[in-house]
Amino acid sequence: MKVREALMIGRKRLSDAGVANPALDSELILGYVLGKDRLKLLVYDEMSITKQQLECFNDLLALRCQSTPIAYIIGRKEFYGLDFYIKPGVLIPRPETEFLVEETLNVIYSIENPLIADLCCGSGAISVAVAVNNNRVRVYASDISDVACEVASTNIKLHGVQDRVSLMQGDLWMPFEEKNIRGFDVVVSNPPYIPKEELSTLPDDVKNEPQIALNGGTGGLEFYRRIVLRAPEFLKIGGRIIFEIGWNQARDVEIMLKETGFQDIKIIKDYAGFDRVISGVFCGL
Repeated sequence: MKVREALMIGRKRLSDAGVANPALDSELILGYVLGKDRLKLLVYDEMSITKQQLECFNDLLALRCQSTPIAYIIGRKEFYGLDFYIKPGVLIPRPETEFLVEETLNVIYSIENPLIADLCCGSGAISVAVAVNNNRVRVYASDISDVACEVASTNIKLHGVQDRVSLMQGDLWMPFEEKNIRGFDVVVSNPPYIPKEELSTLPDDVKNEPQIALNGGTGGLEFYRRIVLRAPEFLKIGGRIIFEIGWNQARDVEIMLKETGFQDIKIIKDYAGFDRVISGVFCGL
């Protein structure tokens, strides 16, 4: 069978199963099987594929038809222009989170040797993207999940930033407290923020991602409260906290920040025009 024919079969199967981007996903899966990028697939679409490769392709198509996220199937996800290793059990980085990275890089641009805490670091995408794009930064990243720490450790090494990104396993501030690491210029976090009462309404793809990385408790605000409450212990005066937020959470998080000594609140919208990032400067209690 030719590449072109396999791609057509893949598109048809995925489309019939209701997959949102059947052509793209078919190309990504076949490219993964053949070890070629999408451009080479399309340029060499008359290339023959073996029976074994076709069987593997069909097996992976079946997974995608069952709502297994494409990143879990091909084992990677692009984020902020970088390729990240991904596996089941870790949250898949989203394009919207790039706004969080961009704001963090803007904030630390004029700081000589910025010190950053990344809570709920997941795959390490935020920490690594920041470190790759600012060679003066020192990042301490934490996550409670075994799988997340394994994946983040791999990504830190993959991108050669292990001398500037330190990974710690534990619940939010716990590892920072245990190691007495304080005085941060920036605290950044993309915490679980889906309201627990809405988890059952998520798309099937998202339901296959780890609940621990999605469930933000009642109203989706639990982790913001826990992070903000203790942030004054770990931030410098004049330091900034930067969160990714859900589309309707800006007001609630803004109130939390102001009640805890944060001012100069800034809200940034995403590509769709929804509130996506909120930040504030710690001015003291």
